[in-house]
Amino acid sequence: MDVPFSRPERRFTPTQLAVCSACLIVASMPVSPFMLSVGMWGLVFSALWRCSLEVSAQGSASRGWKHGWEVLVLSFSRFYRNKPLALLSLLLIIPLVSGLWSADQAYWLERVRVRVPFVVLPWVFANLPLLTQRHYDTVLYVLVWTMTLLGIGVCVNYVLHEKQILEAMEHGKPIPVPRHHIRFSLMVATAILAGGWLWIHRFVWRYAWERVVLAAALLFLIGFIHFLSVRSGLAVLYAGALVGLVQWVWHSGRWKAALGFLLGLVIIAWISFQLFPSMQQKWGYTVHDWEHYQHQNGADYSDSERLVSLQVGWMLWKAHPWLGVGAGDLPMHTRRAVLEHFPKHLKTFKLPHNQFLYLMASTGLLGLLGSLIGWSGLLFSCRRRCFLFNVFQVMLLASCMVEYTIETSAGVAWSLFYSLWFWARAQQPSA
Repeated sequence: MDVPFSRPERRFTPTQLAVCSACLIVASMPVSPFMLSVGMWGLVFSALWRCSLEVSAQGSASRGWKHGWEVLVLSFSRFYRNKPLALLSLLLIIPLVSGLWSADQAYWLERVRVRVPFVVLPWVFANLPLLTQRHYDTVLYVLVWTMTLLGIGVCVNYVLHEKQILEAMEHGKPIPVPRHHIRFSLMVATAILAGGWLWIHRFVWRYAWERVVLAAALLFLIGFIHFLSVRSGLAVLYAGALVGLVQWVWHSGRWKAALGFLLGLVIIAWISFQLFPSMQQKWGYTVHDWEHYQHQNGADYSDSERLVSLQVGWMLWKAHPWLGVGAGDLPMHTRRAVLEHFPKHLKTFKLPHNQFLYLMASTGLLGLLGSLIGWSGLLFSCRRRCFLFNVFQVMLLASCMVEYTIETSAGVAWSLFYSLWFWARAQQPSA
């Protein structure tokens, strides 16, 4: 009697769930907070699944709540043994503790909610299933193509509404993009970093010709980020490119090639300015804004408001140097300072547009020091094979100099997820 042919059973694994969830995160981060949350929960479940299998493999016959408790004990013990990841929890603990001297409890709770990922995501990465270098690079591949497709959509919308968009840009409005234009530009810059890395290392999903298409996507993204003319995104891109160039020259010694690359950056910037009306409009608005600020007439102008926010943040820190005004009370104290010193800016006042000054004003020098210690674990534990991680940290630093990057949900998602993804990739022996 013939035995019918049967294929081996294919079962969904924690590793597959982790990769699919990470792909969902990078694809949804620029467009959908809801799907981003789904992706984050997918990573959480993949970590719990892995720990559950380990508990069962150790011979435990527990079920129900007891099994769940053993899974949590295993996962958190692994998390706290991983010092670089455990230290990141300080970035939640610091604003949490500042609630003791914050009168506005509603805003304080909002600050704490935004910082919760600084415990959840490090815990996830401490317990992720084993991922290979190809898994990590596949997620970056998804990032490149997500931003490319979204960029094409933005360009199509611009062509259809060019006149209205350019008129809006004369008044400081950005080119319409999904979600916030600054966060969107940061993701474009990250996609350029990832795409360049994948192309140099000859990554393909299946076919050799993909490298040609990837090169075209990379060139498009470079042009697109200049077309968007978001200064934060451009600053992040060029800061990362320059530091990446220095690191490459340090290891290769190819100074002539580096000078050629540097000249290429200058040419790209010049051509972009000549080619894109959006860059010309942005430059004109910046000059106009600066002139108004010098004449103390910059109310309702974004750059003037940013500069005023820095002055106010410095005042608040000097008045409360050690503990700050409290994470919950920063808006209230900022409003009071603006009313007293810059009353023309009261209707459109901003919180300090510098992450470090924001921390100093809200939680003082102790909060700033604790936050830097919290992030230092990642920085000092990544000593080799860390090109992507190092360049991204420079990009993050550039962003923090002009924004309070980790004080918004989108900023936390961008800065923390990619920092951890690049860091975890660098831990792989073959990376």
